[in-house]
Amino acid sequence: SPGMIVQFAIFGLVQAAQVLVIERRSGAMQRLLTTPLTRAGLIGGHLLSIFAVVFTQQLLLVGFGQAFLKVDYLRQPLATLLMMVTLALFVAALGLLIATLSKKEEQVVVITMAAMFLFSALGGTWFSLEVAGPAFAAVGKLTPSAWAMIGFQNIIMRGLDFSSVLLPAGILLAYSAAFFGLAVWKFKF
Repeated sequence: SPGMIVQFAIFGLVQAAQVLVIERRSGAMQRLLTTPLTRAGLIGGHLLSIFAVVFTQQLLLVGFGQAFLKVDYLRQPLATLLMMVTLALFVAALGLLIATLSKKEEQVVVITMAAMFLFSALGGTWFSLEVAGPAFAAVGKLTPSAWAMIGFQNIIMRGLDFSSVLLPAGILLAYSAAFFGLAVWKFKF
């Protein structure tokens, strides 16, 4: 269940990244640029909308896992909420960075699919990094998806408390801030 949550959240990159590209192509971006919004405000508004979509998707998956698969996400509800928020922020920020770097929708699809497969495979959403070789596990732990998995696994598999998700959530938040900063920097008015 945690692997599916992380993988589907990362799959949200496609939609997140296409937003700015479609707005540039349709002329909506030119209209937005006539407003007094700052670069950070414009990108931040897009980040918030993508965050809402990815977070809602996670709510549905956590609800399904809790109700039908009997995965006890609500044993530590605040820890689960923190992991969901930081995962959604990471996905939204990375999606916006990809959008600012892409010129066409085809580029968005190729880059986001590559990121999804890379982060999913290396981050342990398909198989546990604990059963991978030490070198693969070490490389995998450099990915944000691995830290999302660690946070969710600390809650539901290891039975740990809220403090066990602070490091994984902090790392996801750091990735989010870095990707958002790069997106703002690379965004062209």
